[in-house]
Amino acid sequence: MSNSVIIENLKALKNTKKMETSIVLWGIGVQTAEITQWIKNEYGNDKIIAIVDNFKYTFWNKWEGIPIIRPYELAEMKQDDFIVLLSTDFAESICRQLSLYNILRVYNLRDLNWDYKSKKSDIPYHFIDRSRGSNNLCYILAGYERGLWDNTLKRLSLFKDDSFDYCIVSSGIFDKELESIAKENGWSYLYTDRNQVCFIQNLVLQLHPNAKYIIKMDEDIFISEGFFKQMISQYQHIEEQGEYRIGFAVPVIPLNCCGYVSYLKLIGKKEEYESNFGRAYRSRYSAVQDVVETAEYFWNTMDSFDNMAERFLKNTGYSVLDSYYNIGCIMYTRERWAMMGGWPDNNEGSGMGGDERWICADNREKDMAIYEIFNVLAGHLAFGCQKKRMMQYYQEHPEKFAIRQGVCQMSQKDSIK
Repeated sequence: MSNSVIIENLKALKNTKKMETSIVLWGIGVQTAEITQWIKNEYGNDKIIAIVDNFKYTFWNKWEGIPIIRPYELAEMKQDDFIVLLSTDFAESICRQLSLYNILRVYNLRDLNWDYKSKKSDIPYHFIDRSRGSNNLCYILAGYERGLWDNTLKRLSLFKDDSFDYCIVSSGIFDKELESIAKENGWSYLYTDRNQVCFIQNLVLQLHPNAKYIIKMDEDIFISEGFFKQMISQYQHIEEQGEYRIGFAVPVIPLNCCGYVSYLKLIGKKEEYESNFGRAYRSRYSAVQDVVETAEYFWNTMDSFDNMAERFLKNTGYSVLDSYYNIGCIMYTRERWAMMGGWPDNNEGSGMGGDERWICADNREKDMAIYEIFNVLAGHLAFGCQKKRMMQYYQEHPEKFAIRQGVCQMSQKDSIK
């Protein structure tokens, strides 16, 4: 991009009095010096109040005397007090991010005629709000796996952590039983008139504005005692000590395109698995997802899920995953959600799988990592081609899934009926 174009656009903004307010610049790049110098020459040294950047705040507090801040800090400022100027190839991505903080006065110095057009859906929704304004949120995508709720949602009730708000989220469906479960447990319930899973995931975060740490969970995920405490503590430890920025963090999940390899190694079954199902690659393209029998194999490695989860609590450490990941159970932050511009909701289809592809691609683009936490185990019943067989297995092997007596100190009257 020619510097002359940027200078001409700066002059145009001045002539149309768009620059009468304070200025925030997005990012530090090859043209930042010339932009800042022009503004200082025209308006003085105090016109630019900040440079906002997703990453460079970690090694610069200031640039040429201008404070470097994180994007969420803009939301704490009065919108009428500033405009944002950007000069980058990623204008749409940046505007998506800023729009989540309600920052709308943004000008692209590469093309003043360019205008960000939101492609978000506008779907009627219904929200029964029982949130307590917590900094932690767990939302559960549910409505299509009724046969598991007696176990998966009961486990959530038994093993919930009081530092979390909980919300059952039903995309495109209302379910009276889910409404009742939410009410009995003091959870919120959110449902939409049309199925668009990315839209409803953005919506649940917007409806819980205080939530900083977020766990997203599908309705066919099994958890055990200590799940939430360990996920929070380990995530915060990684924030402080990790060598990679966190894209998201995950428990070990045996039936997952990446997690199954870690699980096999931690229980000493990798060689046995490979003798039956071939090389254990961390990939979408392996037997774990496409062969019906693999789901049964993994559940057969446990005498019960609770016993194996208790065994995993004794593990230490984590791994960094560099691959596509099935996001049935992940933890991330509000800041991370905004950084990727939210989930990619639009009016095209249900969004199924779009969330997964979006965050994995965004990790790669932004050099962010998936952290797998070794002392937390979560169960996933089955992938699509395995579900029919595994629902029968679920009925025939109640000992695998039964909640162990005494594993939780909560009384039965507080659990899901």
